[in-house]
Amino acid sequence: MSIKKQCNHAGCRELVPFNEKYCQKHQKTVKRVYKKDYHERKANEGRYFAFYRSKAWRKLSYTYRLNHPVCEECLSHGIIVKSDMVDHMEEIRDNWDRRYDETNLRALCWSCHNTKTARERKRRELNQ
Repeated sequence: MSIKKQCNHAGCRELVPFNEKYCQKHQKTVKRVYKKDYHERKANEGRYFAFYRSKAWRKLSYTYRLNHPVCEECLSHGIIVKSDMVDHMEEIRDNWDRRYDETNLRALCWSCHNTKTARERKRRELNQ
């Protein structure tokens, strides 16, 4: 008997093998939606999309996280949380030249990064 779990598609109760994510019905739709989103983002965000996928950025962010394993924002509040990603304090959309500048980087957890990104997005919308 193999181990089964529910399909990852919201609301679907179909059981699938543990090493698969979606049932046969939803597997095709997920791939189609992902490909569409991927190509739309790539077309809209060109150089930013390429930058975050570049070997130079992946290497820099990996080494930065090795040197800063704790979320710097949480640490400033006295909380110790593992860092999940490296963030640009001054976004590369605002200053492209500082994209590899280590003084412009911070290690953040997902929660702090999402909060900061939402704040920056609102600021950008207000300035337009």
